[in-house]
Amino acid sequence: MSRETQAPPAGWSEALDEALTAFVERTRTPGMAVSLFTVDDVLYERGLGHRDREAGAPVDADTVFGVASVTKSFTALALQALAADGRLGLGDPVTRYLPFTLWDGRTPPTLRHFLQHASGLPPTPTMTWLRAASQEDDPVAAGPTLREALLTVTGGEAELAARAAEVSTLEGMVAWLDGNVELLDEPGKLFSYSNDGFCLMGGVVEQVAGRPFDAFVEERVLRPLGMARTTFDLERVLADPNATTLYERDESGEVQRSPAWQTTGRMLGGGMLKSTLRDLREWVRLLMAPEGRRSAAVGVPPALVHEMAEGAVWCGPGARYGLGLREATLRGLRFVGHSGGLKGVSSFVGWVPELGVGGVVLTNLAGLPSDKVFTTLVDAYAGLPLDAAAYEPAPYAASPSEVEDVLGSYASGEPYGRLRLFSGDDGQLRCGVGLPEAEVPAFMAGPDEVALRFAEYLAPVTLLRRDGRVWAAHYGSRVLRRVGPT
Repeated sequence: MSRETQAPPAGWSEALDEALTAFVERTRTPGMAVSLFTVDDVLYERGLGHRDREAGAPVDADTVFGVASVTKSFTALALQALAADGRLGLGDPVTRYLPFTLWDGRTPPTLRHFLQHASGLPPTPTMTWLRAASQEDDPVAAGPTLREALLTVTGGEAELAARAAEVSTLEGMVAWLDGNVELLDEPGKLFSYSNDGFCLMGGVVEQVAGRPFDAFVEERVLRPLGMARTTFDLERVLADPNATTLYERDESGEVQRSPAWQTTGRMLGGGMLKSTLRDLREWVRLLMAPEGRRSAAVGVPPALVHEMAEGAVWCGPGARYGLGLREATLRGLRFVGHSGGLKGVSSFVGWVPELGVGGVVLTNLAGLPSDKVFTTLVDAYAGLPLDAAAYEPAPYAASPSEVEDVLGSYASGEPYGRLRLFSGDDGQLRCGVGLPEAEVPAFMAGPDEVALRFAEYLAPVTLLRRDGRVWAAHYGSRVLRRVGPT
């Protein structure tokens, strides 16, 4: 009997209730919605906490949450839909659709490279610039957001506004990238997460479809799948009585009401969708079993949907990235899906083919390990330990010279893309992460791998070498160039 046909262990849902309740209490999550399901049935569904903590309003299957980078899988399917119509090919060079000069004299990346985060583009501050204005009046996020954004310019708020205006259009984004970035590598050689790249792919959809990206996604994907409460329209969300309020940790670490949604204007393809538990079940069911009626409804052949889940590019220890989806093998099972994170958003959608189950996790607080919640859902159903980590390497007995070789500061164009590996006063390896810097314990997990120990999980840092020298660190799915000593 296959694992897919085995019944879950007795008491699995009660154990899951206990684990999720403890997670919400421990992380002070205001509200969370979770679901585990097959193509035909709901196996487990629960709303925890509140969509509006102050009003005591509960979470249910129709509460609208932000999904952040889960949007990227929709962007990938939109391009696959146009490919199915014969209007483009994922192997087409990006320069056929966008007026890049960045690759003049060299082979340009294809649309597929962009969907794999393997175009060679580095992380940039463009989304930081675009999001800044939306937080100007927020009682919690206004000050920190402005300070963060100002780290990326030299001319103060006037330059910040000018840069945001410059990259707010497709043409402006391309022109800014042409004039300001240093490519990380040749197309297809190196994975580095690029919100810019997916926003540009949304622009390709607009150009080829001849209508706005959000309109095309609604007409071709959302409406055929019956996802009536899923939208890019923030005004519609704000008017919805069953939409969540957003929460943010203030500078003292307290979770506070922080209602202003982050927006990026017309740059929607990287992470601006909003949805519900009920709607996203239909989305995951399409991805996990595209041979059925859902694939026919959106007009995309099953083979093109399956391609999205086929990890083609290394994106971290034990993981590979397909087209808007990531796959990893954990405890002998293949996990496919995507997480999302913005202010007031930690989300995950995914499935496990061997078990025939999919899941959705939605919350209204940033910085939560939504992927860990998903694996907890799956582990409970499969009768696996609920406290097993997705990444749990054994310490590596590094020589002093190996440790010394990785010490240093690493940074990207994103203001929070900062990493500082150093030896603490006790001689133990430590790491400063992000801005403002948070210091966490670390240990060597291999000659070119460091594990960071956060409260809820371990996170990998992979050191990248050229000509034998460490030139960058791969952390948080981004490539951070080495910029100096500690």
